[in-house]
Amino acid sequence: MSGLSVVIPTKDKPESLRATLACLLADGPPSAEIVVVSDGQGPVEVPADAPVRVVEGPRRGRAAARNTGARAAGGTRLLFVDDDILTGPGFLSAHAAHGTGPGFVHGPLMEFPVARRWLAAHGPDPVAAAAVLNGGERLVRNNLEAAVLAVAAGTAPARLGWLACVGANLSLSRAAFDQAGGFDEGFGTRWGCEDLELGVRLLAAGHRPTVDQGAPGVHLTHARPDRWEQHEATHQRFASLHDTADVRALPLLLTGSLAAYFAAAES
Repeated sequence: MSGLSVVIPTKDKPESLRATLACLLADGPPSAEIVVVSDGQGPVEVPADAPVRVVEGPRRGRAAARNTGARAAGGTRLLFVDDDILTGPGFLSAHAAHGTGPGFVHGPLMEFPVARRWLAAHGPDPVAAAAVLNGGERLVRNNLEAAVLAVAAGTAPARLGWLACVGANLSLSRAAFDQAGGFDEGFGTRWGCEDLELGVRLLAAGHRPTVDQGAPGVHLTHARPDRWEQHEATHQRFASLHDTADVRALPLLLTGSLAAYFAAAES
């Protein structure tokens, strides 16, 4: 099979997964293979007669789940989307247009603070999702996204391009993915950093990021009580693999300020 394969790792989030799939299935051409990697406890339900294939995940974390999906997929371009992302018309074609060339592509992401309430009211409704993307709800850009846009605009160093390797909305050719060795499964089941670490390796291999404004997504923001405890452990692994100022300073970006991060990344 040639063309675009969408890989969606999912773990016990059936409501948001249904919304994500509804958006992708309503997108229209190009036709894309969708591989859902079931990494949770219960069965995964997908729409009947839809081009969606469910494969069993290894239950060893998001890196391993994404790698499993990539191995199962047949496309020459891989698009990684999380199970809680709303997308609109043109999302698939925007990613597919990058073909099999070098580099990796990030679609801008916004946070949706009242996502849980919205999801309860609208469920898997791609029309309602498109309204969110078009400004129908209050959305928020986090510091990571602001930094990615600064690099793309040339107002931050190009060596920070790895920040654009955000696994919630990321595409690259299969050749680039294989060249980099895929996601590092050593990050295990804890949250965070496994996608950005791939970005460091892609950048080192000569792959440059592109921010495609035609492929935006909205993250259905949700609580994760132990998020920063998990991130502390994954960041330690990240910094042990790539001991540079910009990697070491990452917590400043995620929990502090953009200016503080850029200053520390230069030290």
